[in-house]
Amino acid sequence: MYTLMFLTKRLPELSVEEFREHYRDTHYALASKMPGLVSYQQAVVHDDKDGWGEPGSSLDYDALSLYTFETAADAKAGYASAEGLATDADTPTFMSWDDVLWMPVEFTQRFDRADD
Repeated sequence: MYTLMFLTKRLPELSVEEFREHYRDTHYALASKMPGLVSYQQAVVHDDKDGWGEPGSSLDYDALSLYTFETAADAKAGYASAEGLATDADTPTFMSWDDVLWMPVEFTQRFDRADD
């Protein structure tokens, strides 16, 4: 499997709620139609006031996306497709392209409690 991981920030003029709504509804609908996409996961970053983070601390990123394809060639073809281009065109409408961190990742181990 070939997975691309993206850490993203919202545009400064958007509230957290506006960003999350667009990410969850609009961007998900576009991205999930990409040809060759095996799995697409979204996670939003939250103020971890009840966990590890400091209450009220400022968080640098707003979301994490994982796009999984069978191969790197499938990922390239998916992003070059009309659906991939539409996904890319949507990105700067609510995310700061200059602040996007991305990398290909390979999951080497996995633990799921349900597998015990």
